[in-house]
Amino acid sequence: MTNPKLYINSFHTPLILILLLFRISITNAQEAPTPIELEKIVVTPGRFTIYDGTTPQISLSKEEIERFPLIDNDIMRSGHILPGVIASDFSARFSVRGGEKDGVTVRLDGMELYNPYHLQDFGGAISLVGLGLIQRADLLMGGFPAEYGHKMSGVFDMTTKKPNTEKVSANFGIDLINATALLEGPLTEKGGWMLSARRGYVDLILALMDIDDKYKPQYADLYGKLMFQFTDTDTLTINGLYGWDKNLVNADDIENNLNSRYDNTTAWLKWRHTFSTSHWTDVYVFGGTSYQDRTSGDADFDNRNFDFLGTKGEYTANFLQKHTLRTGIEWRWSAAHYDYKVRDRLAGINNYDLVQADINKRGNDVKLFLQDEWQIHPKLALNVGGRFVVQTYRESDEPSYEIGPRVALAIRPIQNLILRGAWGIYHQPIDLMTIPVEDKIEHVGVAEQSTHYIISGEYSRNANFLFRIEGYYKKYDNLVGRHREFGRITQIFFPPESADAIGFDIFVTKAFTSRLTTSLGYAFGIAEETSGEMTIYRENDRRHSIFLSSSHQIATTWHLYLSWRFHTGDPRTLLDHELNDDKTACNRIFGETNSERLPAYHSLDFRITKRSPYRRWSLTWYFQVLNLYNHSNVDQYSFSEIRDEETDALIDCTIAEEPLLPIIPTLGMTITF
Repeated sequence: MTNPKLYINSFHTPLILILLLFRISITNAQEAPTPIELEKIVVTPGRFTIYDGTTPQISLSKEEIERFPLIDNDIMRSGHILPGVIASDFSARFSVRGGEKDGVTVRLDGMELYNPYHLQDFGGAISLVGLGLIQRADLLMGGFPAEYGHKMSGVFDMTTKKPNTEKVSANFGIDLINATALLEGPLTEKGGWMLSARRGYVDLILALMDIDDKYKPQYADLYGKLMFQFTDTDTLTINGLYGWDKNLVNADDIENNLNSRYDNTTAWLKWRHTFSTSHWTDVYVFGGTSYQDRTSGDADFDNRNFDFLGTKGEYTANFLQKHTLRTGIEWRWSAAHYDYKVRDRLAGINNYDLVQADINKRGNDVKLFLQDEWQIHPKLALNVGGRFVVQTYRESDEPSYEIGPRVALAIRPIQNLILRGAWGIYHQPIDLMTIPVEDKIEHVGVAEQSTHYIISGEYSRNANFLFRIEGYYKKYDNLVGRHREFGRITQIFFPPESADAIGFDIFVTKAFTSRLTTSLGYAFGIAEETSGEMTIYRENDRRHSIFLSSSHQIATTWHLYLSWRFHTGDPRTLLDHELNDDKTACNRIFGETNSERLPAYHSLDFRITKRSPYRRWSLTWYFQVLNLYNHSNVDQYSFSEIRDEETDALIDCTIAEEPLLPIIPTLGMTITF
């Protein structure tokens, strides 16, 4: 009797193994920056901040983030621990409060980044920007002011550190999947430079593994920064970011073969002129390209080629000691070419629907914003503003512009309590680089829209205790297409026309002693979407989420961090399969969309860090374990074919669980000179 062999349609199997990291890096010591003080009432709700150095109590420091048990110390993954954030173990991408993942703006030094992720065929497992480059990062989850635009759910705004202007220094790192080099140094007495390069070698690791399918993912990135203060009032900064990905999958099933290549380049120049300590201007000139060449199966292809360039100017003025005025205008020219042909399977129908597009378009975007944050009284502050967006390449019968007003209010009734409220209309234009051709859309129409209603309260006592609760309601309209991730099972959902998200988040942190701090995060949310008369739960409808952590300085040089994560199961669509009449293939059958739930997710993680200082250098090592008790969390269900091992004849069809990460141990060390 011959033995059956199981074939699973999944890209996740190798990721379970490649995330067993061993990290070694060499860095140079930096002086601790001056503490940042918040003297005014902060009006913006839903804000979490990561600073480099001593921080206000409502923020997280890079030092804290580096102690978290995170995969590869990814700066984007640091946001996963916050209430209201919805993410997967496999991806650095995330969504907030029921929105889509493409609804979060990612900015670096004032520049919006397009698709800044590596391993895109695996859902974007690693972000393009390393934690070591970052000085500060802000996550805004709703009610953010008019200066932030383009997306309608949230903002992840990163600022890189200044180059070392005292001496040339180097940082070299190596782990199981990456090799990294960071060089920086002075540029005369008035500036400095920084250059970072990273190369992944996942393909070499997978080549040593005995797996049925042959995977060969490769990626690399390069970041450079040049700062020069050529007068006392003028500073020039030049940034460049390049990412490259290539993936090759040779599967026994030709339908799962894949050959892809991604190139992503952005460069920008920023000139800051300071008139005084109270007002200044920032002028940007930018440009870039993005290229995607993706072939799957034996006949499907998805080729996209984008070019863009533009300029923007921003003005900030503080006057009368009560007003902070910000205004800006941006012009962007874009050119896009789509060459798309994919056989897409319709839900509940056992045949293929051919989706194809051949698009060549170019045009201009103009964006303006104006806002004023008015400290009316020591106990009262108001932020009022608006954004204006116009696109020249929309269809002639569509409105070519949108206006989005925004207002936020903060009240401090007593010294330690701040109450906030915000309302605003947020537009997410479908620009030339984001046309959802997968859903048979080949033109640009009105922008997607979200209306935010936010109310929150924040109570703090000294620097030892913080309690924050925030409720929200978001109404989404004019929705177009559906954000999709490569590497997931084939399911077709109806494109929604509108959606609603309602819920609340709670965040509590308490420092019991100078050595022991605990934090608790809880989020409740309901997210639904509607098309015609049909309403279903959104993919990011995560009903209950809990994050519990404890940070303990065991001794002067020892640190222990424990965290437990839990959330109820995400929506899923029932999946079934049956052999066709001639028993040569499995026909997929889909149930009612998002009518069922995955099992609940939970994981216990820990990390222990030891720092050994010496006269001229120090050694820091850590050991962490993700999913300590090895709970089998389910990512999704996918179809499997059972074939005869000798004859390769199809025997049966079945449904298999696609697990998330099992127990993952990680060992790493850092040498600091």
